[in-house]
Amino acid sequence: MELTRTELENLVRITVSKYMAGETDKRSMRAFIMNEDRKMVVKEMPVPVPSENNMIVKIKYASICGTDFRTFMQGSSKINPPRILGHESAGVVIHAGAYAQSKGFRTGDRVTVAPAIGCGKCWPCRTGHTNMCDSLKTLGFQYEGAFAEQMEIPRHAIEMGNVIKIPGNVSDMSAALSEPAACAYNAQTYLNIQPDDYVVIYGSGYIGCIHAELARLAGASKIIMVEIAKPRAEIARKMIPEIILINPREQNTAEKVKRITGGRGANVVITALSVPSAHTEAQQIAAKMGRISLFGGIAGEGKGYLDSNLIHYKELSVHGVHATTAAMMKKIMDYVSEGKLNLEKYVSDVYELKDIQKGFEAIRDRNAMKILVKP
Repeated sequence: MELTRTELENLVRITVSKYMAGETDKRSMRAFIMNEDRKMVVKEMPVPVPSENNMIVKIKYASICGTDFRTFMQGSSKINPPRILGHESAGVVIHAGAYAQSKGFRTGDRVTVAPAIGCGKCWPCRTGHTNMCDSLKTLGFQYEGAFAEQMEIPRHAIEMGNVIKIPGNVSDMSAALSEPAACAYNAQTYLNIQPDDYVVIYGSGYIGCIHAELARLAGASKIIMVEIAKPRAEIARKMIPEIILINPREQNTAEKVKRITGGRGANVVITALSVPSAHTEAQQIAAKMGRISLFGGIAGEGKGYLDSNLIHYKELSVHGVHATTAAMMKKIMDYVSEGKLNLEKYVSDVYELKDIQKGFEAIRDRNAMKILVKP
């Protein structure tokens, strides 16, 4: 049967894409998955299949986030196995179907992806809050993720604008770290940090440090970080020398905050960890008219940690946050491009995909700040 000109062109384009990726004869790739037994393992998985409606990215770096670590430690009921995990990534396009090309993407483009993909039809999506979509689908959960040699980007992600070209002066490593930083940026859009504000951040991990960096950029008067793990606290101090550290095991947090703020309390409190008591204490240390971001989700139902009277009489504003958008990721990469943020300094180690378990163990056993995986 003779091929039409269009069919022949499509076949040539797909063949060339596979050749550039070194995948002309390869049918499988290494990936880190949750298998049918809900165990997390490295195994061979089928390579993504090129089509006119998708893109395929060769992963340069993928980052282990707090959600990945919780899944590693406790499992996750939100994932339907088998599923390739991971959602923070940077890579190079090795296949751009006709639809992707119509949106300006080409083979060789360096890209990252906002992993939370909205439907585009519900009220949150129509008002620009795609991360709050009523039918949200996420890479590494409903779609195959980034802990693999290659990752498919479905048409819907392209259509929704979730695929972002990486600026020329932003490294692949920084781009892979932009999504979690953009989650912190999302939280701070509610907090309106001002130059006279005292800011308290619970937790000195990557997210806590990015919150401190963003608060500094907003001109916060003082940034106080609450952390019980001394090794991690010292890393945070090295990264951001101007922070004030409080160790709750050695000091009374509420009393210390009161002294530092001259009795005012914290204008902004951010709970960048998953400790329920921090939600309660945040209200106690907050200044009148203070703003609180309950950034770190907690296990279980999350009930019983808020004091309605404190919120009422102190006129507190309490905000939640979930994921981020492509626009916010672009904002973070603008900060990196302009030299206002250095994300690479937070990378503790880079592991090959086959050794990804060592990366999780480094977070668990060595308080590693940020672990990257390089397939």
